[in-house]
Amino acid sequence: MKNMVLSYKCLIAASHEKVCHFHTDTHNLPLITPPWINVTIVSMDDPMIEKSTVVLDIRRFGIATRWKMHIETLQCPNTLTDLMLKGPFPFFRHERRFIPLTLTTTQMEETLTLRLPMGWLGALAFGWVKRDMDAMFAYRHLMTQKYCLGEANVLPV
Repeated sequence: MKNMVLSYKCLIAASHEKVCHFHTDTHNLPLITPPWINVTIVSMDDPMIEKSTVVLDIRRFGIATRWKMHIETLQCPNTLTDLMLKGPFPFFRHERRFIPLTLTTTQMEETLTLRLPMGWLGALAFGWVKRDMDAMFAYRHLMTQKYCLGEANVLPV
């Protein structure tokens, strides 16, 4: 099965330095994880730097999976990319770009490149996975905005 790509973007009313710093602090992961997903940080390198490792236990639909993530690039305030070394997907890469539009407005762009397990059966589930990821990233963007400004609205792109 081929890799699939999902892209998300939003405007955050904060500097790209602030938005990047927030996303490079793994302690903030529970703050941007939707309530329907239970995430536990098992271990992480602190502070996070390029080549760091983060191990997470993620419980979804009553099923726990362990994710071992490698910080592939960390070039704050511009980009952060992690690559799954071990977990439920044959391939999973998450790139975040923080693009300053003004001193106080950042366009955050996130690209997920993933391959679903189980070949053609996994491909049949892609629509459901996409809807689930769409909801998760909408929540992540909302919570990033709330953190940065204490406001409930993400500015539309």
